[in-house]
Amino acid sequence: MSRGVIVWLLAIGSVAAGVWVMNLRSGDGLPVWARVELLPPAEQELIEFLLLLPAAALLCAIVRNVLGFATFGTFAPALLGLAFRETDSPVGLFVLMIVLTFGWALRRGVAGLNLLQVPRSSVMLSLVSALLVLFVFWSNSQGRPLASALPFLPLVIVTGLVERFWAMEEEDGTGPAVNVMLTTLATAGVIFLLARWGVVRDLFRHHPEALMFVLAGQLLLGRYTGYRLTELYRFRNMTN
Repeated sequence: MSRGVIVWLLAIGSVAAGVWVMNLRSGDGLPVWARVELLPPAEQELIEFLLLLPAAALLCAIVRNVLGFATFGTFAPALLGLAFRETDSPVGLFVLMIVLTFGWALRRGVAGLNLLQVPRSSVMLSLVSALLVLFVFWSNSQGRPLASALPFLPLVIVTGLVERFWAMEEEDGTGPAVNVMLTTLATAGVIFLLARWGVVRDLFRHHPEALMFVLAGQLLLGRYTGYRLTELYRFRNMTN
């Protein structure tokens, strides 16, 4: 049996398992311990985040493998998009853009010290943290508290993004690095909007078995060998 057939069977089995559990849930056939609505609110929030993360990773894979846009990894845009899903305004995303810009400038200064990679990353984390602390103090002095708009999860991710941006800039130039960074942030923005959509949130919160559908999509996407949409645009003259 070929690997392609195995992947298709696994995907079909995942969908069938998801449908079976959904039918059990609708018919009240699930055991008590598997009912999400009986969990404390904090546990429901955790389940929602854990289930949205694979869905966000699937979206990142579609952006990279089907659309053909490059991003800085798979989990960075996924985690960024999900981390800001509870914010009530775009302030958090605006702060992230400011931190990325200043972090890039600080990284250029740190590069001149010729530090080893791990200590350099630690220095960058300290500088980014100090920058955010100063920004919080300044924002509060202006009467605009940031605690509800700035989740703590993306802070470490920002340091990694700055490092990867700098490495790509040295290898390929500023233009390609900026394009990949913009694509990464745009992907995170789409994930942010989808994660805040009530239909999506209710689906994953009340039906954890929806993860089986996501898994099926990931398996099938892993066998995708067709053209990326950006490649069709790049090589459009060859079809004429």
